[in-house]
Amino acid sequence: MTKIKIVTDSAAHLSSADIRAYDIHVLNPPILMDGKLFGYVNKISSEKYLQLFEKCSNKPVIGDISVAELTDTYNQLGEDGSQILSIHLSDKLSSTYHNAKTAASKSSSEVTVVNSQVTAAGLAYQVLEAAKMVTAGKSIADILQQLTKIRNNTRIFFSVRNNQQIVNNRIIGKLRGFLGKHANTAYMIGFKQNDFTLIAHGSKDESLNNFWKSQMELMHDECIVKLSILHSGTSERAEFLRNMLNEEFPFVPISIAPTNPEMTTFIGRESTGVTYLLG
Repeated sequence: MTKIKIVTDSAAHLSSADIRAYDIHVLNPPILMDGKLFGYVNKISSEKYLQLFEKCSNKPVIGDISVAELTDTYNQLGEDGSQILSIHLSDKLSSTYHNAKTAASKSSSEVTVVNSQVTAAGLAYQVLEAAKMVTAGKSIADILQQLTKIRNNTRIFFSVRNNQQIVNNRIIGKLRGFLGKHANTAYMIGFKQNDFTLIAHGSKDESLNNFWKSQMELMHDECIVKLSILHSGTSERAEFLRNMLNEEFPFVPISIAPTNPEMTTFIGRESTGVTYLLG
C-alpha cells in the first residue's frame, strides 16, 4: 500500500501532539518586518506575534512559501514513493494554495493539492480527518470526498472590533472603515463558500450580542459536533462566548485559543472567531 503524507499550513490550529502523532508536515512561512526577515511563524508564539502587531508602527506581515520551497518539500517527502496530500488555508487569505498547485506540477512526487476554502480552525478539522483516514488506510479519493463533506458542514463567524486590517484586506471599503472607526463600530463577518460576508455592524457589544442571540436560535436545532473559539488579543470576549455556547451545548467539546499569526495579520487585533462543525 502506498503511504500518504500530509502537508498543511502553520495557520491550521493543530496541537503539537496531533502533529507528532500523525506525522503532519507543517509549513513554516517567514515573518517580515519592513520588508526584512524577522523570523518564522513556527518559532514564535501567538501572544508574542500579537505584541509585535500591537506595538510596531510598521505591522509585521507573513511572507509567502515559495514555489521552489514547496517543490523541494514535495520532492523530499515523496522520495520513498509516498503520495502527498497538501491541504491549505483558503486562497482568499493566503497565496499558498496557488503556489502549491504550481509546485505540485513541477514536483517529481505524486501530489494532490486541496483548497480547504476555510479559515484556521476549519482547516484543522479537515487536516485531522484526513490524518485519521490515512491511518485507517483510506485512499486519496475517499479522503477528498470526506473533506468536501466537512467543508460543507463547517460554519465560520468572526467579530472585528478594530477594523484597520479588514479595510487593508478589502473585506470592507475604506469609506465604511473610516466612518465605522469614528462611530466605534464592530463588525460581524461570516465566511461561507470561500468568501466573506458582512452580516451585522453596530455599536460594539450590542450588535455582536444581538447577532449571537439570533444565531443561537438557529444553532439550537443543528447537530454540532465541534466548536472552536479563536481570539486575537484579550480572551474576555472569547470566554463570554464559550460560557454562552457551553450552556447551550454542554456535551460538545469547545476549544479556545489565541489565533495564529496568519489570521491575526488578516483580521487584526480585538477579533474573535467562532467555527463549528455539523455532524
